[in-house]
Amino acid sequence: MHTLSKNPSDSVPLPAPRLVLRADGNARLGLGHVMRLLALAQILRADFTEISFLIQNPSPDVRALLLEAGLAVVALPESSPGAEAADTLPGLLRPTDVLVLDGYGFAEAYQTAVRTLVFRLACLDDLHAFPFVADLVLNPAGGITPAAYDLRTPGARLLAGPGYAPLQADFQLKTDLAPPETSQVLVCLGGADPRQLTRETATALLALPDVAYVHAVVGSAYAGWAELRAWAGQHPGRLTLHRALPAAELAVLMRRCGAAVLSPSTISYEYCAAGGGLLLLRPTADNQHDLDRFLRGAGLALPAAAAPDVLTAAEAPRRAAALRQAQRRYFDGLAPQRLRQEFAALRVPAAPLQLRPARATDSAQLLAWTNDPETRRQSFDPAPVPPDQHATWLAGQLAAPDRHLLLLAETTDANAPAGLIRFTLSLDNQAEWQATLSYSLAADCRGRGWAAPLLLAGTRAVLRQFPLVRRVLGHVKVSNEASVRAFWRAGFALAPEPGPADGLTFAWIAAPAV
Repeated sequence: MHTLSKNPSDSVPLPAPRLVLRADGNARLGLGHVMRLLALAQILRADFTEISFLIQNPSPDVRALLLEAGLAVVALPESSPGAEAADTLPGLLRPTDVLVLDGYGFAEAYQTAVRTLVFRLACLDDLHAFPFVADLVLNPAGGITPAAYDLRTPGARLLAGPGYAPLQADFQLKTDLAPPETSQVLVCLGGADPRQLTRETATALLALPDVAYVHAVVGSAYAGWAELRAWAGQHPGRLTLHRALPAAELAVLMRRCGAAVLSPSTISYEYCAAGGGLLLLRPTADNQHDLDRFLRGAGLALPAAAAPDVLTAAEAPRRAAALRQAQRRYFDGLAPQRLRQEFAALRVPAAPLQLRPARATDSAQLLAWTNDPETRRQSFDPAPVPPDQHATWLAGQLAAPDRHLLLLAETTDANAPAGLIRFTLSLDNQAEWQATLSYSLAADCRGRGWAAPLLLAGTRAVLRQFPLVRRVLGHVKVSNEASVRAFWRAGFALAPEPGPADGLTFAWIAAPAV
């Protein structure tokens, strides 16, 4: 596992547009959409100078939650999605904004209307029930492929799986902990729990002799709190109710409970990321289908109906250990870095470039670029490359397509050669595949802002062709300010290991295959 850092003293300042988040939440709808965007805001806070949250008629509790998170709250009047997009948002959105939508009312017509008002549009989704005109769609469920979506914007990106799940930092496990007892069981079926399933589920658990204690959690939007609290008073010594726990306290509670009955929603992902254990799923809404299927199909969870069989003294610890091991493979703590990468990349303007595999007939062009005076000056080895050495190198690269990828960049209008990006694959500590890149632009293509788009296009190409690659690295001289700036703009961050002498190493972190 690798972590990245963005050191402010080493970074090149980037333009920071406003991030605008749009979701609704209340006791009837629940707060799932709001909480997902809050977590995303926490992750992206350092990359945007201003973050605004647009929400219709927020309750005092919800408004306080957003303000406490440091967001600018814009209360929208209650209206239909069509009226909101046509009448309200044009006066609020800016052409430089990055807008993120999370909600089932923001269908194709709404997206089409607001897409023209902002620089980039992203959507969080878990239903894939209608076409999307967004530039980026994020679905944290695993097992989702582009075939599940109708993406109508050219070049739109789908980020799917727990490797991109926006979770608050408190739930990211920093160090391995001793596994907690499975006799301590957490119950959370959504903050609002509109179907009032918390009491029923806790009652069934308390009837099991191997369950020593139940912690039941509801949110501030839970409507039956007084009745639930009165019922809980009948079970002293075995049941504690918790309401509207802050993320830090909820994470601590999760690490005390070796078993949990949860809805297949963000709360299940938080439990897995916080340390995990014997996860039992009880779906409470139709939109949880994808997460329920993924978590059980990948061996990360069991159905709640299995609780009487698995919550036994002999069986529970072994099953919990197996589930916890599987959960750690998917929840590696690197989702925040991946999301920062992708949202940085989202802000990079497109360049009129296309990539194709390099061929032996490109040898002369590649040698000319290699020996370009500026290229040699910025190289770690400034000596010109002799033609025979170049020919031997190119032949070796082309003869080993399982370890090398050479891509020539051409302009889309005239197919004119514009640059090269190449990758060499290797095993990092005999554990993870990584690809190390090098790139160059033709002299007449420099200064146009094409380096960052080339880095992005090449990185995505190598990850498509070699899905086992977990990191893409690039080495650059500290003095090469243009290239350093290109890596930052493309979403790369400094790798934790030291770079070459007088150089920096940048890294892009890939998501686990799901």
